[in-house]
Amino acid sequence: MEKKEIIWSAPEFIHYPKGPKWYLVLGIFGALLVGYFFFKKDFLTAMMFILLFLMAFFFSRAKPRQMRIILGPRGVTMNDSHIPYQQVKTFWLVYEPPDIKTVNFETSAYLNRFLTLQLEDQNPSEVRDFLLDYLPEDLDREERISDKISRTLKF
Repeated sequence: MEKKEIIWSAPEFIHYPKGPKWYLVLGIFGALLVGYFFFKKDFLTAMMFILLFLMAFFFSRAKPRQMRIILGPRGVTMNDSHIPYQQVKTFWLVYEPPDIKTVNFETSAYLNRFLTLQLEDQNPSEVRDFLLDYLPEDLDREERISDKISRTLKF
């Protein structure tokens, strides 16, 4: 019997605990960059970096919300957001446990074109087989550069 939908819960992103050392490195790096641009009398760029580092500080402290993810016959639902399959160009899985277990989508949206969902303990083969009934799979895709950078910097 074919499944009508796959449902699981997952965090909206992977949260990496950050100790004082991480914030110290962020602060030193930020102070050096801002100081350099102040020294060059490029005040606008200095202010932009101040804002950038303040945003990085606040976002680094954010905790992920749990999302209820539903892959159904009409599309992908995350809590109250729904993306119909007509707006999804392709999907691909990145599965390198224990660190990386994601299903990724490329949508036709101008902003937020890519969507990455954590698989948690969901069976990747089951997810793949289900999605193949509705979407083409891109076997050449890997983890996105932005995701690699975030994971490396523990952001």
